[in-house]
Amino acid sequence: MSRGGSRKNWRKDLADLFEMPQDIVLNLPRLTVIGNMQCYLENHRGVIEYTDELVRVAVNGGEISIRGLGLVIRYLANDEIAVDGDITVVNYEY
Repeated sequence: MSRGGSRKNWRKDLADLFEMPQDIVLNLPRLTVIGNMQCYLENHRGVIEYTDELVRVAVNGGEISIRGLGLVIRYLANDEIAVDGDITVVNYEY
């Protein structure tokens, strides 16, 4: 097992032991999709690309792509982003 993998398992075990949310301990992204109108993403690393048809956001170990029509970033903070519009596809690549 690689060193990075064992460190992740150690953190996962710690989260389980103390009954803590794994997304916080492992710094994983948390994505909430509301219908086809809004995506809310926590624990992001920054916006990679932004057009009215595509929003690409870096996350720990990969990226999340949101495709649709009339996409608008409604809220952007250090680790949170909300995207509104007619959302057709959400893709998580790592």
